[in-house]
Amino acid sequence: MLTVSVIVTTYNSPRALGLVLAGLSRQTYAPYEVIIADDGSGPETRALIDAWAPRWPFGPLRHVWQPDEGFRKCTILNRAIAAARGTYLMFFDGDCVAPAHCLAAHVARAERNRFVCGGKVMLSARFTAALTEAAVLRGDLERFGWWWFEVGRPRRLFAGRIPLLRDLLDRNLKGPLSWRGENSSTFADHVRAVCGFDERFTYGFEDADFGHRLRAAGIAPRSLRYTAPVYHLDHARPWRTDAVVAANKALYDANRALRMTATPYGLPAAAGAAHGGSST
Repeated sequence: MLTVSVIVTTYNSPRALGLVLAGLSRQTYAPYEVIIADDGSGPETRALIDAWAPRWPFGPLRHVWQPDEGFRKCTILNRAIAAARGTYLMFFDGDCVAPAHCLAAHVARAERNRFVCGGKVMLSARFTAALTEAAVLRGDLERFGWWWFEVGRPRRLFAGRIPLLRDLLDRNLKGPLSWRGENSSTFADHVRAVCGFDERFTYGFEDADFGHRLRAAGIAPRSLRYTAPVYHLDHARPWRTDAVVAANKALYDANRALRMTATPYGLPAAAGAAHGGSST
């Protein structure tokens, strides 16, 4: 039987994280643990996690934190991976709310030498601003509403309600599959075999690099884009610049040219520092 560790990345977005935790608290499949991989958030995020802990329906809810020294998502992900106790790892970004069946759908697709790629639908700025934890806990995101017509990629919501259609679409995607940090999963030993995430990456192509190295190691993707898309909250990205994305693209291309599988800039360096920040 799988033991599932859920890893959620966050940075100074306690409202969004509260919505994400509300979604995860409704899962029909119970995770072994949920780890918040925190890239240097302030005390508001810690207070939010502490407020959730007494009512958390699964256990435990853990917080792995590192100081804020710029965009270091890959580093905190590696620390969370090193700290994870489960045999199967699921990854969500702290701006993506999972529907109640999301973990169960990933587990149903789990298979050795495979990784599972979920999808997302983009919520509008208006709907994001109005969304509350209470609404998520009621399951409002999983019921039809006129807001469906203002999301990005609404086809995933409609197709997801028709089992034969969603399965057909997941099996016959037009574009190539890749790892998506907002909604993907695989076995913990697969993640460790490629040494986790390349910590030289900042914003842009870090997930693509990780997915390419998994594929180069013989770990093939499977799709859940239509079966279990997450709800992506609208927000600004002040850390994204053309120069940063271009630098990360060049690094990604260099890694591919080397046919890299296990990165020398990943887990081995981070493993010994798994508890270098706080972890509870």
